[in-house]
Amino acid sequence: MTSRLPALLLVVAILLPFSLTSAASVKMMGAGNVTCKEWRQLRTSTEYFSAGNWLLGFLSSTSWNTGEDILASKKADVLFKAVDEFCADMPDKTIADAAVELSLHMLDKASRE
Repeated sequence: MTSRLPALLLVVAILLPFSLTSAASVKMMGAGNVTCKEWRQLRTSTEYFSAGNWLLGFLSSTSWNTGEDILASKKADVLFKAVDEFCADMPDKTIADAAVELSLHMLDKASRE
């Protein structure tokens, strides 16, 4: 872990400015474009699976690309609840915005472990 720490910090330093703007600074495709308002409506049925799977794919890609196993011992429902909380506070944002914020939080936490 310690040998990868400088690389992880570099990735976070590179990604952090982009997270401060939003996922809108790059083109996101697929269910990541679902708004938080729509996500909250979808969560009352099984229709959220498409957006939920998009989120899990985004986080898996982040883990793969950084070499940090940010999803170790995580459960999908806990990650979805984190998105629920983000979306409750920011209903006009997208699932992509939530995914960026969640991934940065998870990377930051992994760097401190």
